[in-house]
Amino acid sequence: MAIIKKEYPIIGNRFEYDGETYDCSYAIKRDIKLIIQEAETSHKDSFDELYDRKSLRANKVRLFFENDQLLFGMVLYTIHNKVGNYERIACGGYYPFWEDKLFPHLYQESICW
Repeated sequence: MAIIKKEYPIIGNRFEYDGETYDCSYAIKRDIKLIIQEAETSHKDSFDELYDRKSLRANKVRLFFENDQLLFGMVLYTIHNKVGNYERIACGGYYPFWEDKLFPHLYQESICW
């Protein structure tokens, strides 16, 4: 079976799906730290010149399904580019669900900057 992706807005570090509210606060805190760390590593000389790091915020969650079963979620972030005056997207890690929370996988991490 194919994996299906759907996106939902994040409001107040939470999102709603199928009548349930899910907490993303731990994933968001963790992702922001890793995204900033990766940006500083890969763009150390120009990161603060190009981007407003304070504008990095969770925008929506991408949910992944197989056979209508919720598998995991990835928080998508926006950050303002000061030079081009636009927002770009950064991706958080893949998080399985634990009760009503996105929680890190013990052996998997993937962020894109």
